[in-house]
Amino acid sequence: MKYLILIPDGMADWRVERLGNRTPLEVAETENMDFIAREGACGIAKTVPNGFEPGSDVANLTILGVDVRKHYTGRGPIEALARGVSGEIVFRCNLVRVDDGVMVDYSAGRISDEEARKVIEVLNTEKPHEFVEFHAGKSYRNLLIFNKRFEDKVRTYPPHDIQGRKIEPYMPSDGELADILRKLMDWSAEVVPGVTEKANMIWPWGGGKMPQFPDFRRRYGIRAAMITEVDLLEGIAKGMGMDVVEVEGVTGYIDTNYRKLVRECIKALKEYDLVLLHTEGIDEVSHEGDAELKVEAIEMYDEKIVGKILDRIELDEVKILLLPDHPTPVKVRTHVAEPVPFAVYGVRKDDVKVYSERSCAKGRFGRINGLELMNLLTAKN
Repeated sequence: MKYLILIPDGMADWRVERLGNRTPLEVAETENMDFIAREGACGIAKTVPNGFEPGSDVANLTILGVDVRKHYTGRGPIEALARGVSGEIVFRCNLVRVDDGVMVDYSAGRISDEEARKVIEVLNTEKPHEFVEFHAGKSYRNLLIFNKRFEDKVRTYPPHDIQGRKIEPYMPSDGELADILRKLMDWSAEVVPGVTEKANMIWPWGGGKMPQFPDFRRRYGIRAAMITEVDLLEGIAKGMGMDVVEVEGVTGYIDTNYRKLVRECIKALKEYDLVLLHTEGIDEVSHEGDAELKVEAIEMYDEKIVGKILDRIELDEVKILLLPDHPTPVKVRTHVAEPVPFAVYGVRKDDVKVYSERSCAKGRFGRINGLELMNLLTAKN
């Protein structure tokens, strides 16, 4: 038996008044995801434990059976795993746009990889501390590394959570490290505008020490591969000993290379026991707060990812788990720590006919802890 996990990041949502008091998922035409729900069994899963921020790091680790209360250290160090770098403390470092003290754009206009690399090169050339390093990633997603030990735990905020707000209340706080971060941010506001017009400062967040995750194959006895558009999921995979399948032309947005994502997924299913396919575009349009575009993005995902995969696999040989990692409601334009709808194909059917937040809540699995999902998927029928 083969296993496939499909994670459309941020797809779950709240009811939207201008969509007839329905969620984007309920409005969208999703015949392929509906097929998985109708021919399988459904439920809702709590993927963000109490007390944790609803980030994709926490949620996806939980889906893969990792207890974040024991193993989570921060988002930055997970992305460092993806890039093969390390440090005493690692922060995710967005290139952002701030005007008149307001967070205007957490992605700096979706700055290109090439332009972002130029910014990072200049920051490293002119950096004010020898123990600080900047590492380029994809687009606005970069890293800030401290090669010096700090014992205080700094508090930071994801920039996508504060769009349209004054940044001052959300600047790093609590201790010496926070003071250094604030000074670096002020310094970057003088340096970055000289390199690009899209970004005008850095925004460090999600810092922590390098983590140690349980080995996936040792735990479940199966070979697994990750296909993703973002460093975060690649870092989770490498940290758990999973292989990473690189895909050319992916953008992390709804203009991504769907065709190659599907092609690599089908190829990987022939080689590995389990393949996880994570896509980012739906989450990105959710952060933009565009409900109609989110409906369109969900329909594109259903047709160009789910439908194409279903057409090309032997359905009696593959068990499928479909779920978003967390909800990203367009109303608030950020993640929330609420349960997500899931559907499992290849198990005894229930009475659910369509894949949506409300329908899946009526499925026979009911409400479960997200840590149970891997065991549920790999259990013998």
